[in-house]
Amino acid sequence: MSAGKHVLLADLRQENAEAAAKTLNEAGFNVTTTKVDVSSRGSVQALVERATSIGEVSGVIHTAGVSPSQASPETILKVDLYGTALVLKEFGKVIARSGAGVVIASQSGHRLSPLSAAQNAALAMTPVEELLKLPMLQPELAPKV
Repeated sequence: MSAGKHVLLADLRQENAEAAAKTLNEAGFNVTTTKVDVSSRGSVQALVERATSIGEVSGVIHTAGVSPSQASPETILKVDLYGTALVLKEFGKVIARSGAGVVIASQSGHRLSPLSAAQNAALAMTPVEELLKLPMLQPELAPKV
């Protein structure tokens, strides 16, 4: 997907981004790294600014996420739900007309019961900044998995 393009690789931990960039650079890719916290609007906006300063954004691959074995329900919702919605929203403002976005997520969400039609609609239609306020997403209501 990135052959012949400049790749901006971002991670919460700069050292992780740099390790991955080393491998990609050795394989012939042109890679720049930066730090991002997808649960922070300011951090995501800074990432978008960095990406657009490099050139036209033609693709976004979002892989940030945490699992129940790594984090609390609050953190999972903030990273996996809010962070994903935020990245898509902010990059959606700048991505090239023919650009594409891909979200790679874990299967952890499939360990829970399916959502109702109303819950699916709420997730799809609620503005990013209001997602974590949805009653069904309150951490104390999260099932134990």
